[in-house]
Amino acid sequence: MSALAGLGIAFNLGLADRSVAATAALYDDVLDTIRYAESAGVDGVWIGQHHFDVTPGPIPSPLVLLAAAARETSRMALGTGIVTLPLEDPIRLAEDAGVLDVLAGGRVHLGVGTGGANLPGFAAFGLDSERRHALYDRRIARLDSALRGEPLADAGSPRIQPFVPGLTRRVWEGVTSEERARAAARRDHGIQLGAFFDPAGSGQHPKSAAYVDELRRAHPESEPRVAAFRFLYVGDSRDDVVARLHPTLAARVGTLGERAQLSGNPSLAGVTPRGYLERVALFGSPDDVVEDARRDLVLRDHATHLVANSSYHETFDAADARATIDALVTTIAPSLGWSPTTPALV
Repeated sequence: MSALAGLGIAFNLGLADRSVAATAALYDDVLDTIRYAESAGVDGVWIGQHHFDVTPGPIPSPLVLLAAAARETSRMALGTGIVTLPLEDPIRLAEDAGVLDVLAGGRVHLGVGTGGANLPGFAAFGLDSERRHALYDRRIARLDSALRGEPLADAGSPRIQPFVPGLTRRVWEGVTSEERARAAARRDHGIQLGAFFDPAGSGQHPKSAAYVDELRRAHPESEPRVAAFRFLYVGDSRDDVVARLHPTLAARVGTLGERAQLSGNPSLAGVTPRGYLERVALFGSPDDVVEDARRDLVLRDHATHLVANSSYHETFDAADARATIDALVTTIAPSLGWSPTTPALV
């Protein structure tokens, strides 16, 4: 196993009741859970972005939610996993990230990607989702330039304010190919890996290897930053987890398999809920999870950060999230070589 520098918890939030009152209650539950995660010793929290009512949860503006979390925490990293960069003005995103980083005391980690999870939203923004990679390439260059404090047009033009030196070194890119992994390395960014349609071995490992190889060439002074995002479901046994998740997954695996096939991974076509978990998740007892993690090639060879996501409920379940955090901190992560870098809050 590679040494894990960071342990994170990710929230891709669901909410069945989209009313204002229910949304407010969800945000309160999330902030309570973030406080709990920091007190337990978790190093960072990552919030995914989802636009409109065709996606699982009402978090179109993760930086706003993280601004609230910045006031509720003092130690943990506050990250986005991910912001759909083709739908953003990169200069405004750089400004918002800078303000948040000042408020948070330098704890912001800005994860960006092309937006595969937000494809239905492109048309609403007047954009073609088929052009998302070209849009991303232009906007990541613009974002990086702004975060470095460079003039925004010609030599005499304005620069962003507040300017936070070093924030560009806390940008992470969700990469979809080896070529994009190498491009992220040339920009001296970190990378995020992990999706239900991208197998850890055959899909993600070549990307992490390409990233590490390119970073050593382009920035030999820099340490790799590879965040492995993993679905993690902890119970008494594998059978226990399958039984608990079966009602939810049985209704979803068909759609998940179809989307995976469109992304080049036919292995999820026609799978059962158990087969789905065996292909994409770390699941079972804490010992089962450790066994799965030790077989994970990205975690073994390249990952510097493990980010666990256990969201599967139609509506976010704070108690389940806390149970996952407890298992991570007390059993799973220490078995993988992780230890807290600072004492947990009390």
